[in-house]
This record gives sequence, structure tokens and C-alpha cells, in this order.
Amino acid sequence: MTPEKIDQDIARLISQLKSTEQPIFIPYRPEKHAQISECFPAVEKMVSINQGAMCLGWQIWKTRLLVEAEFHAVWRSPEGELIDITPKPIALQKILFLPMPHAKYNGAQVDNVRLNTTGNNVVDDFILVHEAIFKIENKGERAHQYELHLTGMEAKIHAFLQDLRLHLEIMAFQGLTKRSPCFCGSEAKYKNCHGKALESALNAL
Repeated sequence: MTPEKIDQDIARLISQLKSTEQPIFIPYRPEKHAQISECFPAVEKMVSINQGAMCLGWQIWKTRLLVEAEFHAVWRSPEGELIDITPKPIALQKILFLPMPHAKYNGAQVDNVRLNTTGNNVVDDFILVHEAIFKIENKGERAHQYELHLTGMEAKIHAFLQDLRLHLEIMAFQGLTKRSPCFCGSEAKYKNCHGKALESALNAL
């Protein structure tokens, strides 16, 4: 969700993003012609109709587990106002946006930047799983494709990671750690069970 203020966790994330600009809260006014989460074509169309310009940067979220920055495009109106026009699956009034004046978009997906804010090492694995899924889904030409076609070992690892991501999120919300019993019921600690399986999957990528 959009944070209400810039706290220490968000400040840490912003420092990693290395922007010369300051983060700002900008209004969210979704355009009817735009598709959910498809910010680049939405802003391009807005510029073609109403002029203005595309501004690239990072949209920043915060949840109970982490702070997260998503590479994002917003519309700069002819009057100079920054507006997020891309529809989202949740209702918002504003977003926290960090402009990146020198950023460029070449059509390839850009992975989110995430920071664990809990101190729970299960969330570290949760972040690793997200990064691994992105790596698989955007390998080579897949970075420019909308449909995902996987086979063989990659398909098996991808399915394993997708399932593990859900279980890790539940573990984190429950306050369980890597030393807690694994969710699979093996009676082994997570770190010695699915934690080991995650290491093997990551080494295979």
C-alpha cells in the first residue's frame, strides 16, 4: 500500500535507488483508456492525446513485510504536474513516486527493488524467491514477451518457486523463522527442508 509518510525504512530504500531527485506524493487519477498496471503504453497514449511528457521513476510501496520500489511511468501534464494515470487493482488517492530523470525504458521488464523491514530471515528468502521468479520469467527474449512458455527444469523450478512464495508469505505473517518447523509437515526445520530445496533451486538457475 502507499505509505503515509517517508519513514526510516523508506529512506533506506530510497538511498539504494540513487536518484538525484526527492520522493514526492503525487495524485492518482486513472485514465479510462488504460489497462491495469500497464503504465508505459498508458502514458504514451496520454502524451499523444494531451501532450505533456512521460516521467520515469520508482513507485514505492510498503507492506507489513517489506518496502518495495516498482519501476513506473507517470504523466507530466503540460502545466508540469505529475499524475499517476495507470489503473491499479486497489483504490488509491496518491502514490509515493521517486523520479529518475536519466532513466530509460527499452521495453524490457525491470525487477522491483525490495527491502526486508521485519528482521525475520524468512522474509529474506521471500525476497530471493521473487528475484528468482523474475530471473526465469525475463530470461533473454522473455523480457520483451507477455506470454510465458517454460519447459523442462525451468518449468519445474518456476512452479516450485511460485508455491514456495505463498508459503513463505504465510510463515512471515505468522512470525515463523527459518528455525521453525517446515510448512510441509516433514517435522524438520524449514532451513533444513524447503530452505535447502530453495538453495538448490537457486544454484540451478
